[in-house]
This record gives sequence, C-alpha cells and structure tokens, in this order.
Amino acid sequence: MKPHPHPLLQLALDGTLEQAVAVLGLVAPLVDIVELGTPLLYREGIRVATHIHHLFPEVTLLADMKILDAGEEEASIAFDAGCQYVTVLGVSPDKTIQGVVAAANRYGSEVMVDMMQVSDPVERGHHLLALGCDYLCVHTAFDQQQVETPLATLKRLRKGLPDASLAVAGGVGLPTVDAILAQNPAIVVVGGAIARAADPAAVTKLLRERMAGHVEK
Repeated sequence: MKPHPHPLLQLALDGTLEQAVAVLGLVAPLVDIVELGTPLLYREGIRVATHIHHLFPEVTLLADMKILDAGEEEASIAFDAGCQYVTVLGVSPDKTIQGVVAAANRYGSEVMVDMMQVSDPVERGHHLLALGCDYLCVHTAFDQQQVETPLATLKRLRKGLPDASLAVAGGVGLPTVDAILAQNPAIVVVGGAIARAADPAAVTKLLRERMAGHVEK
C-alpha cells in the first residue's frame, strides 16, 4: 500500500448519542470518516451506527471496537450495522486478526489495527499488513496523552514501513497536526479537539486547510 495522497480526516466521537448528533449536525460534511468511539459504543451499543446513518446517510462509519477475540463474529456485527471500518488490537492473536480480515473481505469493508501496546510496531506491522489489514493506527491511549504523543512511533513506523497506510490518533489537534502530516499518514484521527471545541465547525475547517496545504506542498 502507498501512503494516501490526500489524508482523510476521521472524527472520533466518544460522548453520548445526543452529543454525537449535535456535533455531526455541525461538521458531518467536513469529515471523511465518523468514528463511533469505544465509550460511545459501550453507552449506546452498535445500534448507534444505524441511528447515525439514518440521520446522516452520507457519512462513512468506523466502529472502534478494539477487537481482541472472536474476530470474525465481532467484526461482522459492526459491518452488519453499516460500518465501513472496524478496529482490532494489534496485540490480538493472528487467528483473531484473520477472522476480522475475513469478515471485512466478505462485506467489502476495511480493517484498521490499533497498535497500542505493540512492543515492536515495525515487525508486527509488517506481519499485520501481510495478514491483509488495511491500516495501522498509531494510537496514544487516552490515559497516556498527558505524557506522550503518537509522533515518535509514527516516525518509526513510517521509516520502517514506508509504503504502509498509517493512521494516527491520540490528542491530535491544531498544535500537533503539522508534524503529523509531515509523516504522510493516510488518516488523521481527531476527537476532543473538534468535539469539545467551542466552534467545532471552525476547528474542522482549519484542520482541513492544514491538510490541504500539506498535499499542495
């Protein structure tokens, strides 16, 4: 896979259904992928995908399920609900990964691997791509965002896997996005910087301008 020439903007929604709908009412046309975050899925269940698709039929959905077991069955739940992407943990057993990939192939959907806690991201990433995964997501966990950023691991992965389609998540916003874009990610995941902003649409437009400027350079 080649780095995507036009980075996609993924909005991570982790609050309540009501909060998600309110934010999407302001920014849905400005984002490429809408992530149903793990807390949102815990609160509302996978039916939230159907509800959001009903209100915003044009959006592309990702279910951040962080699958660790029963890969084919759990991924199929998300794809049945209308999601185009699902996440699986990179530390999952290969058999689980293969099940998620099999489900994605059956539905014509895609697999994003969350590389959180993977001890050797380059070696494991190479293997995950060989198994048929589509994206490797460098993810700084929420509980770690005060002490680290995803940038160092992103640079390491880009150097070790120059042709991989990488995503990056965890505390991403206007102050950090330029350094991230320099590593040619395929997907930039932004959560609270948009969802909790005083003016979500204005922040989203600024992020898109930065991303468009990066492509033009």
